Amino acid sequence: MIVISTPNCEFNPLFPTVTLRDADHKFEWNRMEFQTWALQVADRYNYCVEFTGVGKPPAGAEHVGFCTQIGVFQKNTGKATQSCVSKPFDHHVYKAVYTTSYPSLQQERMLKFVLVGEVLIQVERLRLRHGRMLREQKREADTKPDSSESSPDPHLVLGAVFTEAEKDRIENSPKPFCEGDKFFVPLKRLLAYPKLLRFQVDEDKMRALISESVCLSSDGSAVVVNLHNSWDYRPEDN
Repeated sequence: MIVISTPNCEFNPLFPTVTLRDADHKFEWNRMEFQTWALQVADRYNYCVEFTGVGKPPAGAEHVGFCTQIGVFQKNTGKATQSCVSKPFDHHVYKAVYTTSYPSLQQERMLKFVLVGEVLIQVERLRLRHGRMLREQKREADTKPDSSESSPDPHLVLGAVFTEAEKDRIENSPKPFCEGDKFFVPLKRLLAYPKLLRFQVDEDKMRALISESVCLSSDGSAVVVNLHNSWDYRPEDN
């Protein structure tokens, strides 16, 4: 038996974004495309295939099918056929250890889990960029003390490529800042980045979801982390 699963692109509009499921994906199949491919492969290699899936759509969207489509291939003992007849099992082979309902981001526990992860990733990127900016400023001050040229916002130009509208939104949001050895990233700044904006939560909702998992400023307006960590790469150490 061979089991192959793939995203069902017809389900994607039910998510906060309607793009591909993952940035690495070049394409995603709808049900007809997947089933056409599977039937051709089954016929070529003398298999039969049965189609199923996981992640039922919400009420009113049944027409899009499962969130993830699955093809179950079994070797034919005789002539190849286009589909398999489902056979009931006497017992369950596997024990379910975790279940969820899709779209998962409609569940607060899943939204919290994914949101906290994205917040921590973005804060770490900003912290590292801020550290590079400080080193570059020190290097420029040592080599070109009279230079008055201003550099672009390092929290914007380094890393992902943004559209003009995204750049404007980020530039107009509160900038990260330091107080002593602490680095502060305003929640409004985080919400300006596309990957966090897609969650469609406001500042109050974000604060409520992440407050138990990350350190916030005294007024709850920013995420607070150490400016420097022991594992940071420092060129001067080499």
